[in-house]
Amino acid sequence: MKKVIFSILIFLMALVWVCFPLAAQQENTMSPGWGEYASFQSEGDIRRFLGETLFFDISFLWFQNAASAQVGFYEKDGTYYALLDAQTKGFIGFFTAYRRHIYKTTFDIVDDGKRVRAKRFMREVIDGGKMERSDHFFDYDKRIHNWVEYVNEDVVETGKEEIPPGINFDDVLTAFYNFRNGVYGKVEKGKIYTIKTIPEKGSNEISVDIKDLQLESQVRQGEGRNSKREEYLMDLIVPKEVFKTDTGRLRFWASKHLIPIESTISDYAFLGDLHAVFSKRDYPSQDITSSKIPDPALSPSLQ
Repeated sequence: MKKVIFSILIFLMALVWVCFPLAAQQENTMSPGWGEYASFQSEGDIRRFLGETLFFDISFLWFQNAASAQVGFYEKDGTYYALLDAQTKGFIGFFTAYRRHIYKTTFDIVDDGKRVRAKRFMREVIDGGKMERSDHFFDYDKRIHNWVEYVNEDVVETGKEEIPPGINFDDVLTAFYNFRNGVYGKVEKGKIYTIKTIPEKGSNEISVDIKDLQLESQVRQGEGRNSKREEYLMDLIVPKEVFKTDTGRLRFWASKHLIPIESTISDYAFLGDLHAVFSKRDYPSQDITSSKIPDPALSPSLQ
């Protein structure tokens, strides 16, 4: 049961990449600028995200803030990377052995600074005294993808495959920042984006379906949402293995500045309504290359 509960919670973080909710009755309390920021631009040098950290609170049933998560883009010693860290807390944390999911991708900056391309993607799930980890390496000169999977310190699987010519394997973090920078095309309502990702158990695509204005209006009216707010309604599908879920599917709202802000799943797996909400965006006022890097106490493999 605890694995089911946290899998649902962490699934709400896909950027994901990602998606985060608020109950309908809370809608009118949010400011018009929710999920928006003054320095927004739809495309450009992707390094403008350096130092940005997005924070999310996740609740379900009658437990408020049962989990928290953050995702950010950083640079250290000349290496660019993104980090997503989510963990249960409080009573639910105790019930789930403070289950924690950590995702980290190190990047190359390519296409004249427009996009990031993964060099290494690491995923670690800590459940009490058990740790599951997968480690993917990408060599685009030789067009080879290698991976290793561990349970605690024991290797349980290794593999190697060719990266097809003209294809990048964009993991969820890589895809999150590339999407926000218009790499896959201009972000428009009524458009579907297909992103090639790390092949896992027969799935090798991330799909982002931005609903057209007519469907968005219908859903907005049904949820009692503010009709004056400029937002995107999206369906996201990722390989099920990424977050260990049954479908890999999630519907969410994003701000007009492409920050995931809200999502609700009702009566999910008989566990009641799940809610997650974007809480804040931190961005350094000083030079971004010298911004403070969070220290989430990663295992040595993810340092």
